[in-house]
Amino acid sequence: MSLTDGDVALLARQAADLLDPASDVRIEPADPVDPYRFGSQSWVVRTPVANVGASAEDSAAELLARLVDQMSTYGDEAAPFYGRAFPACPGHRHPARAVVDGSEVVLRCPETDHEVARIRPAVPA
Repeated sequence: MSLTDGDVALLARQAADLLDPASDVRIEPADPVDPYRFGSQSWVVRTPVANVGASAEDSAAELLARLVDQMSTYGDEAAPFYGRAFPACPGHRHPARAVVDGSEVVLRCPETDHEVARIRPAVPA
C-alpha cells in the first residue's frame, strides 16, 4: 500500500505529538514543480527539530520510525528541547532508538536493548 499525503500528515503529527503536542508540523512536496520527479511521490516533513524525507513507498512503520529517529537526533540541539532526551529512555539520559518491528515501531534502550515502548502507527498497515 502506498502512503498518501494524508497518511504522511497523520504520521508526522503522531511523531510530533510524542515530543510536543503544540508543535507545528508542515508537509511539502519534495519537488514542488513535479511531485513525481523521483519516481514515486515524495515529501519533506518539517518539524520543530528536523526535516525528514518521506516517500509513498515507505511503510507507515518505516516512516514513523524515521520521523522519531530524526527528531531524536536534533531534539537536544533545538530550543526549547535542549537537554531533553527524545524519545525518553526511562532511567537514562540518552534517547531510546526507534526500530521497526513488523507493522509497529519499538523504542529500545541503546545500552540494554530493553523495549521501552511500542507504537502502532496512526495509519493502517
